[in-house]
Amino acid sequence: MIFLFSWANGLFFSSTLGLEWNWGRFACVFLLMLSFFFRMRLFDEIKDYEVDLKVNPTRPLARGILTVRQVKVALLFLIIFEIGLASNLGVYSLLIHAAAIGYSLLMYEEFFIGDSLRPHLTTYAVTHTFVSVLLGLSSGVAMTGVNPQEITLPLLIFIFMNWAFFNLFEFARKTFASSEERPHVPSYSNIFTDKGALALSLSQAILGVGVAYYLQPHWIWLVSLSAYVVLSSIYIIKKTAPAAQFFRAISGVYLLLHYALVIYMWRS
Repeated sequence: MIFLFSWANGLFFSSTLGLEWNWGRFACVFLLMLSFFFRMRLFDEIKDYEVDLKVNPTRPLARGILTVRQVKVALLFLIIFEIGLASNLGVYSLLIHAAAIGYSLLMYEEFFIGDSLRPHLTTYAVTHTFVSVLLGLSSGVAMTGVNPQEITLPLLIFIFMNWAFFNLFEFARKTFASSEERPHVPSYSNIFTDKGALALSLSQAILGVGVAYYLQPHWIWLVSLSAYVVLSSIYIIKKTAPAAQFFRAISGVYLLLHYALVIYMWRS
């Protein structure tokens, strides 16, 4: 997913700005994004540590494989690595990625309103997935070296497509059948019911495809979206655990497919 995300955002910027694709530069952009996503995963491990001790005892920190201090040391090295790599890609890349790093640190601190934010699952999610907009921008600027002040409207619109699809990923992965729900573990299906959770996920797919269609009108967007809607409907028709598992899986596949289609559409 990280590879396709980096490629799609970098390629769209390069194609729109009329720049030649550079695989060597892309390798650096991919490493930059890989480090960032891995670091966010480590943030989650620390934030969820107390809960994981009770609910997910097989997680690495809960099992005692790593200590919180060791993970924090790794986080510091990753931040230094990202700053060094971004600076090597240009001053604009450094500035934009530094902003993304800053936002990720706010996410780690839960914007200093965690007690108020945490009970609101959807609000919590969309404030965190917004980082995908900054990462899309970071990928594009790192790939092209474009001055952020010269970013055109299509480029600005495109990076917000990432937000919709990261919301889709987040909403779908926490949507379950009734038999899968666990006590004290919030999900979109137990907050909004199965139909509401499905509608929430589909709304983000429609928004994201709407952006892609606006930028490049083509039947392929509508066909892929229609297929996803039809296959996702199995979840509310059957209402079984396998159907819910299929919905989560097909949502992940659709996310990958969408970014692959972006690459295909803007490949030349």
